[in-house]
Amino acid sequence: MITNANVNVGPFAVADVSYDRAVALAADLAVAPSQPHRFYALHVGGLNARTDRGFVQEMNDADLVCADGGSIVLLGKLAGGRSLERVPTTDAGWDVLRAIGERLGRRPRIALLGAPPETVGCAATVLAEGVPCDVVLAEHGYHQDWAGILLLLAEARPDVLVLGLGAPREMLWVRKHHEHLPPCLIMTCGGWFGFLSGEESRAPKALRQPGLEWIARAAQSPRRLLPRYLRGFVSTAIVGAQILKMRLLR
Repeated sequence: MITNANVNVGPFAVADVSYDRAVALAADLAVAPSQPHRFYALHVGGLNARTDRGFVQEMNDADLVCADGGSIVLLGKLAGGRSLERVPTTDAGWDVLRAIGERLGRRPRIALLGAPPETVGCAATVLAEGVPCDVVLAEHGYHQDWAGILLLLAEARPDVLVLGLGAPREMLWVRKHHEHLPPCLIMTCGGWFGFLSGEESRAPKALRQPGLEWIARAAQSPRRLLPRYLRGFVSTAIVGAQILKMRLLR
């Protein structure tokens, strides 16, 4: 990881950084990369997959892992974090792309991969209208054979690959195809394409600021998200108890 200021949240090393610092670090990774650089966010979906060794290894091999979700911030601070702030991709994605453009001195080249075809197509349009960038590739996330898409991705030469396959699948996808990915910033984004396309609505600011956006998301898609968040409560309690036990043993 590019910062030594990390805290252990269960088996994951999370950067103990503020929102602004996280944006700056992510943007720096996109400038003249010699290899793919990975910027991941840890939320309850990832915490629920903490027993998946491949996923944990990929998260800990990443260049930057930030806290996305109030539960991760809570656990990180319980583990000794001092600067830790929530860095949700739904907000940070915009700021990272703007910061990359400033550092490059030109419009960044963006590739989008994930979600159904109509969703990712709409997300690409909204993204290009909202921030100065050139969308050089927009592909859905339901391919059975990725060989052709990986070739298109290499030919597109993006500065940033925004990957929206959902955790842990998106991290495991990067791990599987890492040697075939172009030198760029890989930014996983979970369900961001759904928000960009308007299929999902952001929670009111009063819920977003304290990290309670999950309440609005669960209300919009209860069958899909409520079980994940319920498992997340259990995962948070288990990891929190582990952190407290380790602190008492010191």
